[in-house]
Amino acid sequence: TLFRSEKLSANAGYVGVGLYGHIVYSEDGNTWSQANSPVQILLTNIFFLNDKLGWATGHDAVILHTTDGGKNWQLQYEDPIPGGDIPKPLLDVYFSDENNGFASGAYGLMLKTTNGGNDWAPVATDALYEKLMDLEMEPEPNFNSLIPFGDKLLIAGELGTILVFDPAAEDEESRWTLIDSPYVGSYFGASLISDDLYIYGLRGNVFHSADAGASWNKIETGVVTNIYDCIDMQNGEVVFLGSGGTILTLTRGETTTQKQAYPGFDGFMSGQLVQANELLVFGSAGVKKLVIGANK
Repeated sequence: TLFRSEKLSANAGYVGVGLYGHIVYSEDGNTWSQANSPVQILLTNIFFLNDKLGWATGHDAVILHTTDGGKNWQLQYEDPIPGGDIPKPLLDVYFSDENNGFASGAYGLMLKTTNGGNDWAPVATDALYEKLMDLEMEPEPNFNSLIPFGDKLLIAGELGTILVFDPAAEDEESRWTLIDSPYVGSYFGASLISDDLYIYGLRGNVFHSADAGASWNKIETGVVTNIYDCIDMQNGEVVFLGSGGTILTLTRGETTTQKQAYPGFDGFMSGQLVQANELLVFGSAGVKKLVIGANK
């Protein structure tokens, strides 16, 4: 099972991570090799800054780093029981440049680095805890997804949590901004495509905002399977992937998806555009190539 994937620049290849510390890479999307991974725990996400520098997150608050495009990985950080508390898997990672990065995870765990990941330190969330408590929301939600949002970061998470984090804020109180959520269930991801923001998660729930989260439109999916990824097809359509072989296409500007027939039941956790209407999909059956629009 592969969970998350990343596409390097044109002709540089693809990398996927998943169960038991497995990391695979391919230059063409057809022939795959297994990378050298230093761990055997579940890897949850992956991010590449460029064709060489990448990071991956996992259980035990693990962060791995590669400097050769994903072929070899080193353990950068590990904390199986943070502060003597319960185990907290890391679920996403993002770097704005080769020095400055953030990783987010379960129970409101967030880490930051200013030296490329050589050192990681917790981000204080006490003020956020108080804000969420005052609103009678879960004070330590899972931070499932972390994406750039202008010069800030947008976090989508558990129990309708949508947050904007400002790394440059002078005080902890103003560092966190809550966005009103159109749904009280969990979000597994967020994607910003031009000015279109999509959030997606449990039970087929997908929402779209054209005004940076000030207002939301519900996207009618007609499914109750979990949605895990959103891919810009670069032809005016986006594709949503989910469990139970869920493949949904949405024409940007519309509010109803079209479901593509798929004969299997394997779940799709992420996808990468190859060319035209061809996708690489990563999930419970490993990685495979699909043509979007075929047999629609």
